[in-house]
Amino acid sequence: MIEKVFAAIGLAACVLMLLGMALGATRRQRLRAALLRLLHWRRDRAAARREAERAIERLRRQVDRDGNVYRPKSFDKRPPDDRLH
Repeated sequence: MIEKVFAAIGLAACVLMLLGMALGATRRQRLRAALLRLLHWRRDRAAARREAERAIERLRRQVDRDGNVYRPKSFDKRPPDDRLH
């Protein structure tokens, strides 16, 4: 069973290399660039998701909840001087 899987993978690789030779240099380069963009898009999307989760977690640590009301700790600070002039 495993031999058939490896044989199928090898056959697919050979067919892809044959098609690559038949395409020509410019089309092969475009195809590689498209595949790289697809791979980078997935990686970039995962990185963006991780960064968003980190930012949300940082904000949760900076906010107190009073029931369903969020009270950021920055609101607790008093201005240095209450006078306008």
